[in-house]
Amino acid sequence: MNQETQPQTDQSDAVELLHVRPPQSIDEPALSPRNASRSRHWRFWLGLIELLTGGATGLFTLASAANLIGQVQDDSASGMPPAAGWITGIIIVFVAYTVVSLAGVIIGIWNLSTLKSTARSPLIAAIVVSTVSIVLVMVFISGPPFEPVKVAWAFVHALVSVWTIRILRLKKIP
Repeated sequence: MNQETQPQTDQSDAVELLHVRPPQSIDEPALSPRNASRSRHWRFWLGLIELLTGGATGLFTLASAANLIGQVQDDSASGMPPAAGWITGIIIVFVAYTVVSLAGVIIGIWNLSTLKSTARSPLIAAIVVSTVSIVLVMVFISGPPFEPVKVAWAFVHALVSVWTIRILRLKKIP
């Protein structure tokens, strides 16, 4: 055989050629400069509001738990045992509020850390947490249904949901 027709390869080059990957050219649509600025601005405020409402919900849960523990201790000191079903229901509500408050804080941090991205996941998570917060506030906080504090808290979370949907609907350019 003629040596000119045989490929001249070195063994070290052959190993490197096996590990070379072709460049991936994925053309992701990007936001226009104006919409990118809006997205960063709105994501910042969304993250901050989620962080603050998550922290406030956590503080509310701690204050309510301390109040409930004091009430149970007063009842047990007077010789009246608390009803087991009542305590179980309260514990479930406290766990739900704790999970929502932690999720709010985590999602707030997540939105703040993704200011310059176009990721949809933190925004969808913010909508879910806001919706769950509205349900928890309107169902499990005692008092009349249209108490100003309940309505204001539900309004804040509804505003966050609408705001987040507006961020998701920003037009992307190809």
